[in-house]
Amino acid sequence: MKKHFMCTHTWASEEARVAFFEQSAGMTDRQLFDGMQTDRAELLANWMGKEDFFYCHWFAESDDAIFEALDQLGLNEIMVSMPNEMQRYVRHDNIKDEVLGNPYE
Repeated sequence: MKKHFMCTHTWASEEARVAFFEQSAGMTDRQLFDGMQTDRAELLANWMGKEDFFYCHWFAESDDAIFEALDQLGLNEIMVSMPNEMQRYVRHDNIKDEVLGNPYE
Protein backbone atom coordinates (compact mmCIF):
# COMPACT_ATOMS: atom_id res chain seq x y z
CA MET A 1 0.00 0.00 0.00
CA LYS A 2 1.34 3.42 -0.92
CA LYS A 3 1.83 6.13 1.70
CA HIS A 4 2.76 9.80 1.63
CA PHE A 5 6.41 10.80 2.10
CA MET A 6 8.17 14.14 2.29
CA CYS A 7 11.72 13.87 1.04
CA THR A 8 14.49 16.34 1.81
CA HIS A 9 17.30 16.42 -0.74
CA THR A 10 20.64 18.18 -1.06
CA TRP A 11 23.30 18.01 -3.74
CA ALA A 12 26.25 15.66 -3.21
CA SER A 13 28.52 18.48 -4.43
CA GLU A 14 28.47 21.80 -6.24
CA GLU A 15 29.67 19.98 -9.35
CA ALA A 16 26.71 17.58 -9.10
CA ARG A 17 24.28 20.52 -8.89
CA VAL A 18 25.79 22.21 -11.94
CA ALA A 19 25.81 18.95 -13.92
CA PHE A 20 22.16 18.25 -13.05
CA PHE A 21 20.99 21.61 -14.38
CA GLU A 22 23.11 21.28 -17.50
CA GLN A 23 21.69 17.81 -18.22
CA SER A 24 18.09 18.73 -17.41
CA ALA A 25 18.01 22.03 -19.33
CA GLY A 26 14.76 22.16 -21.26
CA MET A 27 13.03 19.48 -19.16
CA THR A 28 9.30 20.08 -18.78
CA ASP A 29 7.19 19.49 -15.68
CA ARG A 30 5.52 16.56 -17.45
CA GLN A 31 8.91 14.98 -18.17
CA LEU A 32 9.92 15.41 -14.52
CA PHE A 33 6.82 13.66 -13.19
CA ASP A 34 6.85 10.94 -15.86
CA GLY A 35 10.52 10.22 -15.17
CA MET A 36 9.96 9.94 -11.44
CA GLN A 37 7.24 7.32 -11.55
CA THR A 38 7.45 3.57 -11.01
CA ASP A 39 4.91 0.95 -9.98
CA ARG A 40 6.02 1.46 -6.38
CA ALA A 41 6.64 5.23 -6.17
CA GLU A 42 5.47 8.42 -7.83
CA LEU A 43 6.55 12.01 -7.43
CA LEU A 44 3.58 14.28 -6.64
CA ALA A 45 5.27 17.66 -6.04
CA ASN A 46 8.67 19.34 -6.04
CA TRP A 47 9.87 22.50 -4.32
CA MET A 48 13.28 23.93 -5.19
CA GLY A 49 14.82 27.30 -4.51
CA LYS A 50 18.39 28.57 -4.36
CA GLU A 51 19.09 27.13 -0.91
CA ASP A 52 21.05 23.95 -0.19
CA PHE A 53 17.93 21.84 0.40
CA PHE A 54 14.97 21.03 -1.82
CA TYR A 55 11.87 18.97 -1.18
CA CYS A 56 9.61 16.43 -2.86
CA HIS A 57 6.24 14.90 -2.02
CA TRP A 58 6.13 11.20 -2.89
CA PHE A 59 3.35 8.61 -2.87
CA ALA A 60 5.24 5.37 -2.40
CA GLU A 61 5.21 1.92 -0.85
CA SER A 62 8.38 2.61 1.14
CA ASP A 63 11.47 4.78 1.34
CA ASP A 64 13.31 2.06 -0.61
CA ALA A 65 10.79 2.50 -3.44
CA ILE A 66 11.69 6.21 -3.58
CA PHE A 67 15.41 5.42 -3.76
CA GLU A 68 14.69 2.94 -6.58
CA ALA A 69 12.78 5.63 -8.52
CA LEU A 70 15.64 8.10 -8.05
CA ASP A 71 18.19 5.46 -9.02
CA GLN A 72 16.53 4.77 -12.38
CA LEU A 73 17.68 8.26 -13.40
CA GLY A 74 21.04 8.07 -11.63
CA LEU A 75 19.99 10.70 -9.11
CA ASN A 76 21.24 8.79 -6.05
CA GLU A 77 24.75 9.45 -7.38
CA ILE A 78 24.37 13.24 -7.33
CA MET A 79 22.08 13.94 -4.38
CA VAL A 80 21.58 12.88 -0.80
CA SER A 81 17.95 12.13 0.07
CA MET A 82 16.06 11.67 3.33
CA PRO A 83 12.49 10.35 2.92
CA ASN A 84 10.10 10.62 5.87
CA GLU A 85 6.71 8.93 5.96
CA MET A 86 3.92 11.36 6.83
CA GLN A 87 1.09 9.67 8.70
CA ARG A 88 -1.02 12.83 8.49
CA TYR A 89 -1.75 14.20 5.03
CA VAL A 90 -4.47 16.83 4.61
CA ARG A 91 -5.02 19.41 1.87
CA HIS A 92 -6.95 22.66 1.86
CA ASP A 93 -8.63 21.73 -1.43
CA ASN A 94 -9.96 18.43 -0.03
CA ILE A 95 -11.59 19.40 3.29
CA LYS A 96 -13.65 16.59 4.82
CA ASP A 97 -14.44 18.03 8.29
CA GLU A 98 -12.93 14.91 9.86
CA VAL A 99 -10.93 14.83 13.10
CA LEU A 100 -7.23 15.11 12.32
CA GLY A 101 -5.28 11.93 12.91
CA ASN A 102 -2.55 11.84 15.55
CA PRO A 103 0.61 10.50 13.89
CA TYR A 104 1.83 9.20 17.27
CA GLU A 105 -1.14 6.86 17.74
